[in-house]
Amino acid sequence: MQASVGQLFNSLRDKVTELKAAILIGAGGAFKVHSSSDFSFDAEAFAAEYATLFRIARRTAEDTAMGDALEQILISDKAILVARRFGSDDVAIFVCGADQHLGRLRYEIRRLSEQFTFCVV
Repeated sequence: MQASVGQLFNSLRDKVTELKAAILIGAGGAFKVHSSSDFSFDAEAFAAEYATLFRIARRTAEDTAMGDALEQILISDKAILVARRFGSDDVAIFVCGADQHLGRLRYEIRRLSEQFTFCVV
């Protein structure tokens, strides 16, 4: 099923109450963002920087014979970010509050990746 970033955000927000934003980044660098009204950040800079970090992590995993990177997790003092590959080259990044349970978040994101595909125009 094809999904928009808003649909992904809303379906995950029902189960992950601390969800602040969902960012979808296509292979060419195009991105779409959906965030809660109480959360603001520089989405363009974030998308460009984090897409680069995820590509580096993927290449590192491949170059060191660790396999194909599917997911990357970043935990800061204010947020938890989970980046997961959807399809062959697209990446979905989910930003949650620091109090979110990481196991539940990863489980729900895996379920979404099995149910949806998306297209970043």
